[in-house]
Amino acid sequence: MYKIKQIPEDFIVKENIKLDLCKGDYYYYLLKKKDWNTLDAIKAIVSKLNIPIKNIGFAGNKDKTAITEQVISIYKTKIDNLKLKDIELGYLGQGKERINLGDLQENKFIINVRNLDNKRKLKISKIKNYFDEQRFGINKENAIIGKKLVKKEFKEACELLKLDVKNNDYINALRKYNKKMLLFYIHSYQSYIWNKVAEKSKDKKISIIGYLSEIKDKNYIKILKEEGINAKDFLIRQFPEISVEGSERNTFVDINNLKYKYENDELNEKKFKCILEFSLQKGAYGTIVVKELFG
Repeated sequence: MYKIKQIPEDFIVKENIKLDLCKGDYYYYLLKKKDWNTLDAIKAIVSKLNIPIKNIGFAGNKDKTAITEQVISIYKTKIDNLKLKDIELGYLGQGKERINLGDLQENKFIINVRNLDNKRKLKISKIKNYFDEQRFGINKENAIIGKKLVKKEFKEACELLKLDVKNNDYINALRKYNKKMLLFYIHSYQSYIWNKVAEKSKDKKISIIGYLSEIKDKNYIKILKEEGINAKDFLIRQFPEISVEGSERNTFVDINNLKYKYENDELNEKKFKCILEFSLQKGAYGTIVVKELFG
């Protein structure tokens, strides 16, 4: 069985994003991190700088067991010397725009696939654009919390999040929680549903369900019925800020500039490793490419 992410150096991700540099209130930095996921790295940065987490913008969540590079924006804050273990910030310039989720163009991956018994030719041009396991969390806990929020089961959501609830005011407890994280949980549940639909779909695009979605596909409707939800459930009137409209996602994604080579696996001298290099459009998962090639 192949192995990845044995060490952070086995999984390198570099974000490609265009910046409009000019005088402005937003300071842009190249965030280089090792063995941190993006949200935890940003929490560490804001704690060190003593600024609100909402002041930092980023285009995408990057893996934890990895070495990653991505651009972040910080509102009206110039950093000269930030010391955090395995986190580096390189100043890139200023601009007028905050960096928001989805602003990147693509990600470049360099992945060591280890524990291989033999060398074989690899050929692949596209894959099904599944969300991968890191989106859902251990035992799909992120998607489970998202479903509780969508179904308005706020008590259960607070219990899963281990929130301090006073006077049974679950909405107030959730409002004190990080809104970006609550949205992340809901997005995780949307992704879980999308994957289930994509397993049987041949459409070029599939809806990511939200309260504005018009679902007509019979398979999609069946899955929603099994989940016990409908599109309107994603409108959360008790907490409108975490409502989601829905969107679309390409069912397939192209793999660009694929290169590979084999070497001896220095972590297991009886095995080989394959060093993969390729680029994917934003939102696509490099780990899905590995599964398609070696799974």
